[in-house]
Amino acid sequence: MSFVFIITRHVNSEKTNKYWNRCISTIRIYYPKNKIVVIDDNSNYEFVVKMCEDDNVEYVQSEFPGRGELLPYYYYYHHPWHSKAVIIHDSIFFHSCIPFGKINLPVCPLWHFTADTENVDNSMRIIHGLKNGAIIRKMLKNDQTVKILGKSPEWNGCFGIQSMITHECVQNLQNKFNFLNLVNYIHNRADRCCFERIFACMINSQYPHLKKCPSLFGSIFSYLHFGYSYEEYINDVNNRTINKPVIKVWTGR
Repeated sequence: MSFVFIITRHVNSEKTNKYWNRCISTIRIYYPKNKIVVIDDNSNYEFVVKMCEDDNVEYVQSEFPGRGELLPYYYYYHHPWHSKAVIIHDSIFFHSCIPFGKINLPVCPLWHFTADTENVDNSMRIIHGLKNGAIIRKMLKNDQTVKILGKSPEWNGCFGIQSMITHECVQNLQNKFNFLNLVNYIHNRADRCCFERIFACMINSQYPHLKKCPSLFGSIFSYLHFGYSYEEYINDVNNRTINKPVIKVWTGR
C-alpha cells in the first residue's frame, strides 16, 4: 500500500531553507516513488530556493498564515492525494525505510508526550471552535484530576501533530469535531502547541488502540535530547553516528 508525504514548510532564513530540501532528499533515498506535498505556511520567499527538481512534489501555498501544523490536515481533507498520509514537519530527516504502507492503523502519532495541562486556558478557548467540544474539554479537565489521584491520563500528546493517518480518519474527525474550523482560532505558536493536546484528545477519544500504542517511535523526550539542533544533526551525519530511523531537529519557528 502506498501513501503520500505531506510536509509543513516555513522558511525564514538560509538555514531553514536547507530543512525542507534535506527533508525531501532523505525521503527520496527510501521512498523514490511516493508523492510528496509541501504545504507552505507564510515563508519569506527571499530565502526559498529549491535545490533539486522533482516532478512528484506538489507545492501548496496556504491562505491561512500561522496555522502551521493544522494545515496538512486541512488540505488533505480537501485534496485526498492518497488513502493514507504521513504528515511531518520540514525539519524531519529520514535515515531508514519505515513501512508505513503496511501499518494497518487509521491513525498513529509519530511521537507522543505525556498528557499535561500546559496553557490549558488557551486550549479551552480554542475548543470553542469545535463541534462536540465537551468531549475534549472533559478529557483535558480530567487530566488535572488524574494527576492529583495518581491515575493514568486518558490521552498522550501528539508531538508536532505529526502522524500517519488515513483520509477516512480525517473525514471521521471532521464529521465528529469540525476541527478544520480551528483555522479561525489558531493563529500563533502558542495556539499550535495547544492544538497538539486538542488533536491528541480527539484521536484518543475515537481510536482506543492509541491507549496501547500511543505513537510509532515512542516518547519524543526519550527519543532525542530536547533541543537537538540542525548543526548537531549535520555533525552526527558527517561522523556517521546517526542511530535513529527518523531525525527531528528543533528550530522554534
